[in-house]
Amino acid sequence: MLFRRSAADRPALVPSPVEPTAASLTAASAVATADEAFDLAPLLDAFGQVLSAYAQGSFDLPDVSSSEAGEELERWRRHTVLGVPLSAGESRGSLSAAERDYRGAARALTDHRRREKRYVESALSDLRDALWACVERVHTVAQADLHADEATSVQITRVQTAIHGLETHAVKDEVLQAISAITDISRTRRDTQQVAYGMLAERIDQLGSQLEEAKRESETDPLTGLGNRKRFERAAQRAVQMHTLNRAPVSLVLVDLDHLKQINDGYGHSAGDATLQTTADTLTRVFLGDSDVICRIGGDEFVVILTNTNANVAGRLAERLVQKIAETGPPFAADAPALSASVGYASYHGGEGVEAWMGRADAALYRAKREGKGRAGGAD
Repeated sequence: MLFRRSAADRPALVPSPVEPTAASLTAASAVATADEAFDLAPLLDAFGQVLSAYAQGSFDLPDVSSSEAGEELERWRRHTVLGVPLSAGESRGSLSAAERDYRGAARALTDHRRREKRYVESALSDLRDALWACVERVHTVAQADLHADEATSVQITRVQTAIHGLETHAVKDEVLQAISAITDISRTRRDTQQVAYGMLAERIDQLGSQLEEAKRESETDPLTGLGNRKRFERAAQRAVQMHTLNRAPVSLVLVDLDHLKQINDGYGHSAGDATLQTTADTLTRVFLGDSDVICRIGGDEFVVILTNTNANVAGRLAERLVQKIAETGPPFAADAPALSASVGYASYHGGEGVEAWMGRADAALYRAKREGKGRAGGAD
């Protein structure tokens, strides 16, 4: 067993002069095994609760979305606690405790926490730099004000001295000199402040660019360079909102590669990655609209949002995509079977939510798969 109770936790055995029989040894072994299994359950439950807590508390990182991280940790929780096989295609039932990959689950959780730690430390470092830049600029302005105030005070003291001396010509000269000096001080202060404000504005602009770049990275699929699920969800919601305002047609095209699992199993995951990248390139060559949003939302799933596009135009583009993918040779082996994809498309119906819209396109896609794959189908 993976976990065993220490000798201190086991009940003490009373010495007996009677030699143990085979039956008594078997019974004792069964009791010990039951005790060990009983001890393992709360440990697995506790570990499962830790995984579940991290899955629910995940947040978006530049290389992985919160939903993807949560799904991965949930998959490990089900494997370690319930014995669900890690491979989705594995048809066998629940795994025994000895067959489960506990070390793999621990590594997955550790890697996830390290990625979060690096991201948070980087974000805090940028924030600290920005705050210190503000502090430095305020300090510079304050110091300039202090020097200016001191110089102004000197001029005013000179004027006061002249006034107390009752020498009219001296008062006139000192007043004129003070006015000139104070004007110069004010001009210098203004120039210094403008330089400081300009430097601060430049730093804020740089920080804004960095934050915008980080936002783009958080919405980009690292393998294909397309948008990720987070980007799709934001764009889909905006498309629905714009339709409510202008009633312009908007359509959604859902794409599913037909044989990616077989490619991964037969030629390796590098071949699968090359296939996904080739498909992404084909998508960008078919959907050329400036406002078209192309995203990868799953292992072998892509989605395109077409603004100002009705179902007829979306259908023609979907058919063209199916044809272009079929004409594309496999990027990993000359003797490999041709690529193919099944496509479903749906024009948005006013009043429905994004999930319902997506569901109609998904239903059209699976009708196309049932009819033989490598084809496109439209929603009702």
